[in-house]
Amino acid sequence: MPATAAKLSIADTFTRLLRLTLAGGTELTLSRLMEASEERLDAAAHSGRGPDQLVANRLRDNPRDYRRWELEHSRHMDRVLKSPRPPVQATALLSLSFSLTHRKALFEFLRDSSLRGRKRRQVLSHFHGGYSYSQSVVEEHGIYLRSAASLMCTEHLGTTMLVHPAFGDPLRSYQHAYLEYFRTYCHSAAAPLNNPEANTEQALLPALKFDLLELRTKLLTMVVQPTVRPPRARPPGPAKPKPPEAQAAASR
Repeated sequence: MPATAAKLSIADTFTRLLRLTLAGGTELTLSRLMEASEERLDAAAHSGRGPDQLVANRLRDNPRDYRRWELEHSRHMDRVLKSPRPPVQATALLSLSFSLTHRKALFEFLRDSSLRGRKRRQVLSHFHGGYSYSQSVVEEHGIYLRSAASLMCTEHLGTTMLVHPAFGDPLRSYQHAYLEYFRTYCHSAAAPLNNPEANTEQALLPALKFDLLELRTKLLTMVVQPTVRPPRARPPGPAKPKPPEAQAAASR
């Protein structure tokens, strides 16, 4: 199937037009969040940089993977919107960003790590149990693509629609801290038992985890300023008749 088939089929076009119709006005809806997310992926595919562009194009070029991401991301956004007020929704969006950072970390570690052979297989077996090595790699690649795409979208939404002060540099600091913790955890899992390397990695983990949880708490407790949305425009209706007293005063 050509690459363009995944981008806009007739069904996809109809779905987007329907969302636009249902999302009319300024009220924050699932349709608006999904539309903004898809626009973010489109922008990344055409003018993004590095990993963002690669992730967006990989999803857009495969109709099945794109549809799976769309359904998964829609569930994420629906859970965010179930929070009662915009400030709480913004915090829920931040929590989602933490989870997505965690979900994509294993594939990033495998991609960037120098671990090979038995140690690499041992790390995958630690997380995937009895699955074969090839099955585990394929599964983690799919998780990475969908999580990285959703994270790209949540970061965009967190600076435009559900604004939270942790999006931007504070969230990037958390992501770097988590990757450091996760790399240490994986190296510890791959090291043989009673090995000095394993002991060193194990000794570092509690302090790294404590710092990570402390940073997460700090970000979640940052004050969210309420987002003021303009009221939805109402169509003009017939002018209300003036009361008799006003009519009498106007005729004098």
